[in-house]
Amino acid sequence: MSELKIWYDPQPREVGGSVIEFLQLLREPTCLLVPGRDGSRCRFVVTLLHGNEPSGVMALHRWLSGEREAPAVDTYCVVMNVAAALAEPLFSYRQLPGLRDLNRCFRPPYDDDPGACAGSLLQLIHRVQPEALIDIHNTSGMGPSFGVAVFFDQKHDALVSLFSERLIVTDLRLGALMELSELEVPSVTIECGGAGDAAAHALAYEGLLRFVGERDLFRPRQHDWPIEVLHNPVRLELGKGLRLRYGDAPRADADLCLRVDIEKFNFGEIERDCALGWISGPAFERLTVVDSTGRNLRDDYLRVEAGRLFPATRLKLFMITANPAIALSDCLLYAVRWNQAPAAMPAPSGASG
Repeated sequence: MSELKIWYDPQPREVGGSVIEFLQLLREPTCLLVPGRDGSRCRFVVTLLHGNEPSGVMALHRWLSGEREAPAVDTYCVVMNVAAALAEPLFSYRQLPGLRDLNRCFRPPYDDDPGACAGSLLQLIHRVQPEALIDIHNTSGMGPSFGVAVFFDQKHDALVSLFSERLIVTDLRLGALMELSELEVPSVTIECGGAGDAAAHALAYEGLLRFVGERDLFRPRQHDWPIEVLHNPVRLELGKGLRLRYGDAPRADADLCLRVDIEKFNFGEIERDCALGWISGPAFERLTVVDSTGRNLRDDYLRVEAGRLFPATRLKLFMITANPAIALSDCLLYAVRWNQAPAAMPAPSGASG
């Protein structure tokens, strides 16, 4: 998994008749370089950092296998966690058992297979100096699309607006690929929606066509939609060994039982009287709500009343997952306090951050 294979100018007849055939042909992390009309510039499209998030690679295969025009500039199309995607059942594993989450490996150390794979991609990016990078994902649960960036400026806004009307600007640093923006490569994560949602696959494809086709990604233009911007979310993380379930009532086999329709709150505004589920007092002490400094702000965001879990203040939630494995190994959800005024766009500048 550690080396990044390069495939130059793949032809439509060479990439397989389906996305599964395409992945079987690749077999390993691969960068497909599609020459553009302007060979003096390049862009990156990264897909499948998580093997259970197929919208990006489905969009990429659809574009590569179709009667495509040359992209505006040289386009590096990277398919990363091929082995996890192909493990049975297909598109079920975020990463293979025993391996690190690949989208937490873009900072040292690079001393295991996922780290070496991430390091190989970083070396290529640093060598060719792309003008922009998009990293296409699916949300861990059902919900609308959004983008994530570490800076809020015209360049990051322009990239996200190719796909979505929502932008999260985060100060959390987890070793994710989009953190390359700090090295002056404008980079965004695109969360297309649920992995099983046909609308998410369509959004990934339509946004990809815009990304590869635009001659000038960053020219001032009117959005088809206004961008909603949320700043500096926190992560709700669950203590190791905590028993998580989903249901319509408290359960004896759960320390925390979330309501079965919890995903409906993705990008919804919730008030202090909105019950999220049921939890015991000791289990509440094992929740952490972590900001970018590592502080636990749990009591500022959550409260327990009569064995039920409530917001401690008005919140907007996103990336809520109903997958217990993801909730326990990564996080349950992200949140912001919902008292933010709409953000004004910073004045354009020559820097990307």
